[in-house]
Amino acid sequence: MAREALGHVWKGPTVNEIARIARVGPATVDRVLNNRPGVRDGTRLKVLAALDKLKRDLADGKGTLHISLFCDSGETFNATLASAEAQVNSSTPGVVVHGHYVPTNQVDPGAFADQVQAQGASADGVIVVSREHPAINRAIRKLCSLGIPVVCLTTDLPNSGRSAYVGNDQYAAGSVAGLLIGNALPKEPAKILLVTSVPFRCQQEREMGFRRVLRGEFAYLKIDERVMSDDRPQTTRDQLTRYFNKYGYPAAIYNVAGANRGVAQAIDSLAGEQRPMFVGHELTVHTRAMLEAGVMNYVISHDFVGETAAAVRWIKGATEGVAAVPAPTPILVHTKFNCAG
Repeated sequence: MAREALGHVWKGPTVNEIARIARVGPATVDRVLNNRPGVRDGTRLKVLAALDKLKRDLADGKGTLHISLFCDSGETFNATLASAEAQVNSSTPGVVVHGHYVPTNQVDPGAFADQVQAQGASADGVIVVSREHPAINRAIRKLCSLGIPVVCLTTDLPNSGRSAYVGNDQYAAGSVAGLLIGNALPKEPAKILLVTSVPFRCQQEREMGFRRVLRGEFAYLKIDERVMSDDRPQTTRDQLTRYFNKYGYPAAIYNVAGANRGVAQAIDSLAGEQRPMFVGHELTVHTRAMLEAGVMNYVISHDFVGETAAAVRWIKGATEGVAAVPAPTPILVHTKFNCAG
């Protein structure tokens, strides 16, 4: 470990602490602190930002809050949220978020619940992105009974007794999807294919909002039977390909779940006149590319970094005795013209 940095005895955060916040290896931190070559400019800035944050934490004297984040979602969502976690860690003084990410298709709800309860019990606060399941609700109730604030992020678990929910009004987000599709299609009978996955509350609420808009404003559009995805691109692509072969091509596809890449791959194999309109959720590196390529028409999303920071601020406030109900976050609609990262 480096003991000399910038010409004086090092009395700041440890190399390992900086590495954890910057999400780099200790050797990289050592090179930056000792101004050695071989580090990219972007990585160097991440290390220096982490160092600055930890120095501010030490100067504050109030101690650092350790928040555990548990996320059960698709691989792309997990990666996007992990990036948001890193940005929040590098910029928010007094807080360190420790992320635990599991792909949806690999989650055992009971084991996931045990992890939330066991590891969350030693944290100052907990953030959860998870499907609805009795065991997970039980784990959150236990943490809340211990006085640990628990925030549900993106998808709510109202039956868990969680402390707060930070995210979109997902019913409204589904309603936006219905309006976008209804306004874009010709005013004539057509079928819409709905793609869903495991029982996330956000997916259920999106579907309810979507159905309400179609039923109320575009009654000539009918939702066809749902395709149940496992949130993996390859299997979702195969399911849709089988659907197309058996039932033909819908006028539009609304994916309330993950695996947008699988939907896009299935659509991309079709001739131009057969391609349905495609609307899905979450702006990521993959959906951005799909918008730019014209395979997706709209992506309904939210600010990952802003919401993660809001959840962190709520937990920090709760530990200080301030716990107002968070307002729903803005619903963002992206096209190929406004999807640049």
